[in-house]
Amino acid sequence: MHEDHGQNKVIMPKLIIDESMLKRIAASFTGLPITMGPDGEMLAPGIVDLLEADHTISRWAPNDDRTGMLVLAAEACRDVTFYSERLIDSKTRRRAMRGVTVPVCKLMDVTALLVSRMNDKSSRDTRAQWPNADQKTYHEVAKRLKKNRLQGPVRWVRNKIGAHLDAEAFTAGTEYLKLDDILGAFGDCVVLLTLSMNYPSSWFSWIRGLGTSPDGRQQIVETMFEYPLCVRWVTDLDGYPIALSRAMLAEDPRHELQTQMLEATNAYNELVRVTGIQLPLISMNPMVDAAGSAQKISATNNPLKE
Repeated sequence: MHEDHGQNKVIMPKLIIDESMLKRIAASFTGLPITMGPDGEMLAPGIVDLLEADHTISRWAPNDDRTGMLVLAAEACRDVTFYSERLIDSKTRRRAMRGVTVPVCKLMDVTALLVSRMNDKSSRDTRAQWPNADQKTYHEVAKRLKKNRLQGPVRWVRNKIGAHLDAEAFTAGTEYLKLDDILGAFGDCVVLLTLSMNYPSSWFSWIRGLGTSPDGRQQIVETMFEYPLCVRWVTDLDGYPIALSRAMLAEDPRHELQTQMLEATNAYNELVRVTGIQLPLISMNPMVDAAGSAQKISATNNPLKE
């Protein structure tokens, strides 16, 4: 972090690994102990918040496009959830419906992009291992999002009123938009994003910078390429590794996103119940272990019922 005209400017860390470094990494891992965090617990640094980030705390940032899409989608879900109370109140509903079209369109766009990115053979083979109900739900909802939601009434009102203030909006205005259009798009995205967390953790990678050395010539960077292993690197200022410092256990950053998805699911269900909209509720079945006790809902293996 550097001072720039009186403002804090965050410099994203980089990690550049070439073929020769890969050979050194393999040798460095031999005999390297894997430890817990400084307090004896798994590291839980959280995820960078675009609007409310505390830059004095090192947090995970996405390290590839799929991870970035997942984080941005969760951020859009938070924006939609912010409007939930205004959508419930009949006095503020119409204006809230107009305002919420912007984050709902962002949510649809990034969710559709993630679904498209996860449509290669490896992704399809992975989904084939999901419970049959989840496979069916994922396929049906993804198809509906693409064919009916993306260019539907929410997009029209967003373009005419919510973002561009197009004068043509006076010919139809928000009467063209119904609450079930908004909630239907929101619910479909929440379902797809929650199911997307069932993909292997190795498909999502994370990075965070811890700072620079006292002489300012080296950087300390941590990465997570597969839960639960966090690797700490010493790099030069360009991001090329100089040494592998240590390996530690850390929580899957997706757990924080799962919490946001649960909040979005609760907001959606509450809106459906209170407004009487004819849309299905979304529920998640907690996994049950061999002893028959319900386990804590995690970021993976959560069958959805819609």
